[in-house]
Amino acid sequence: MPAARLTLKLPSTLILSNRVYILLVFLIGWSPQVAAQSCSLTLSGTVLDEHDQQPMSAVAVTIIETGHESWTDESGRYTFTGLCAGQYHLTFTHIGCSEERRSLSLSASSTMDLRMEHHHNMLHEVDVHDVHDDPINTERISSTELAQSSSKSLAASIKEVAGISLISNGSDIGLPVLHGMFGNRLTLINNGVAHTGQQWGADHAPEIDPNVAQNVQVISGAAGLRYPGTHMGGVIVLEPGNIPSDPHVHARVKNVAQSNGRGFSTNASVYQGGSKTKWRLGTTLRWAGDRHSPSYYLNNTGTQQAHFNGQLQQTWNPRQEAEVYYNSYRSIFGVLRGSHIGNLTDLESAFSREVPFYTDSAFSYQIDAPRQQVQHHLYKASFTQRWAEDELKFTTAGQSNYRKEFDIRRGDRSDIPALSLVQHSQFIELLHNHKDHFTSGFQFQGKRNTNAPGTGIRPLLPNYTSFTNGAFTTYKAHWGALSAEAALRYDFTFRNIAMLSTDVIPEVLYFTDTYHNFSALGRITFPLHPKWKGFVEVGLKQRPPEVNEMYSFGLHQGVSGIEEGNLDLNPEQGVKATAQLRGIVSEHIHLDARAYLHGFNGYVYLQPQQEYRLTIRGAFPVFTYEQCDAVLLGSDATLRMDLHEHWRWTSRWSYLRGTNLTEQLPLNFMPPWNAHNELTYTVAKWKSLRNVQATLTHQWVGEQLNWEESLDFIPPPEGYQLVHASLSASFSQVKTRPQVFVRVENAFNTTYRDYLNRQRYFADAVGRNILLGVTWNL
Repeated sequence: MPAARLTLKLPSTLILSNRVYILLVFLIGWSPQVAAQSCSLTLSGTVLDEHDQQPMSAVAVTIIETGHESWTDESGRYTFTGLCAGQYHLTFTHIGCSEERRSLSLSASSTMDLRMEHHHNMLHEVDVHDVHDDPINTERISSTELAQSSSKSLAASIKEVAGISLISNGSDIGLPVLHGMFGNRLTLINNGVAHTGQQWGADHAPEIDPNVAQNVQVISGAAGLRYPGTHMGGVIVLEPGNIPSDPHVHARVKNVAQSNGRGFSTNASVYQGGSKTKWRLGTTLRWAGDRHSPSYYLNNTGTQQAHFNGQLQQTWNPRQEAEVYYNSYRSIFGVLRGSHIGNLTDLESAFSREVPFYTDSAFSYQIDAPRQQVQHHLYKASFTQRWAEDELKFTTAGQSNYRKEFDIRRGDRSDIPALSLVQHSQFIELLHNHKDHFTSGFQFQGKRNTNAPGTGIRPLLPNYTSFTNGAFTTYKAHWGALSAEAALRYDFTFRNIAMLSTDVIPEVLYFTDTYHNFSALGRITFPLHPKWKGFVEVGLKQRPPEVNEMYSFGLHQGVSGIEEGNLDLNPEQGVKATAQLRGIVSEHIHLDARAYLHGFNGYVYLQPQQEYRLTIRGAFPVFTYEQCDAVLLGSDATLRMDLHEHWRWTSRWSYLRGTNLTEQLPLNFMPPWNAHNELTYTVAKWKSLRNVQATLTHQWVGEQLNWEESLDFIPPPEGYQLVHASLSASFSQVKTRPQVFVRVENAFNTTYRDYLNRQRYFADAVGRNILLGVTWNL
């Protein structure tokens, strides 16, 4: 049926100019062209799970321009009718998934199908279908958890994965611990590049803004040997995610406020995804003041951060593409003032005080010494060429790291850094993939680490240069539901070291180190039942002793201790055997369980000495690097139970026991037994709210019972229990569909000390913290 036309009859005495006529037509929202168009077009499509191609129901599909909303049915299908021709933007949202956005120029009835990242955003998703291809060696963080952790450090953002803990020195300074491995034994991959920085201390947080990562995953197996580094276990991979295909410029803004520390963070990104060229710019600003335990302020524990990232992708055809990426990280971290003591008597007293020294009852944003000031830059360029069955990718990247640590110093010298390190590194990689079965590559990594002059203190670390050439190959084979993986890797490391002697009149000493390191891995994944599968894996990894483990000598400010290296250390060798089982106990109960045994020949560890040393900078405990044969025995499991259509209970457990076989002693700084239990209520639609999710979490951390008096200065703290709660939803009646969450951490304001927090020697952990966040899509 043709559309009606509007005929405007005016008195003969009224003469309208063309400009007045156009203005009148604009004001009444009508024109002959608009009147003539058809508004009877249809848009439909199907939403599937990207990995098993199963239809996804209860996906909310919204047309932003009109506000119309459609929900996918059991077959994953949605439909819009009565649409006019024009430009539209569609959003696809589903509980636990990242929002997908698509642009559409509608001129006739059309279809738009979508494959959503569903399993990759469900932590420990264990559905096993006949055609399911969800890798059993990969664990991912859900988008909901990433959004609620956007104001935290990277390590704190990913510690909810079973098997991952956090070793820290306060609220924002921390490293992830995976199956007992952290620091030099755990590699972080940021947008395809192994992160390099000053990762040799428990007080050195990775210089990565967690907001740059849309996907965070923990990888084991053959895929782990594809990445360079001195990792002895799994690899944590952070990816910025795909830039949405949309020719228009859009923005995304996340704001989070927190009560403890009176902090605020904002993250903003602007992007455009054309057919050939895509780009994205992002920035994060964050600041917080003194944290508060349940009883007192933790003075000088504030944070100031400013980060920036940019990404440009160019595609010439489906077989050729290039990417340029840049990331800048800048942070200032305060270190608890009460952890730096002036004399031996007060140091021993500090270990038993209920309230730390230098505790003030007034809140402050000011960050004084002791503090850390860190800058990190990452530059990356890559080019990919594809053929019918092969892919060749060349990547080059550079990183620059500037670290300054400020101590309490006499004579108004606290503004002069006691440690000032500059590190530059270069990375080159040539990677070849064949049919997704065979991958091989060559990698070069060069690093130069120098001490900036002017500190007036003997450097903790020497100056050094390091070069590593690595080659690897991995192979995957599938025989129906049975699959196997194998990987080999070789690395050659060459180092030149220049350090000062400990003589009264120091002289420069020169050392040269060379290491040949081999790694190998084999894995078999097999079906046990139509709804069950498992794998067994054995891997060998070698790691050369790091520069700090051999050559450090002096005060390590962040851990408030004096560290001494050991020139007699040999390369570390580890063999890890792992078995994992995943499947469905019943229709509503899912299980994912893993056990592992990690044996070491020449395990390097930091041994506290029963000695306190008084220096002109204060009194500090002494630590030395030693070596032993060791074994780590551990397991972690995730049990998920669907209690009702809207209710889900998830329980995650981790256990680890480390033993020094040489001396028959426990290994220190191993995570104690811990568990997280979550009760989650989700509903896709409630009045004007969408994707409503409420979570109640019970966190239990046991006391570290595998301990011996000679291993530490004070006994491990008692175990503790914390309760957290969160609520999140999006508003459908607002055009930008803001996503809002409120989260309460340590809801009962429990007083506790964490064994893996080096601040526990002097103070309690932080108390209750209330977070309020909102995300806008513009």
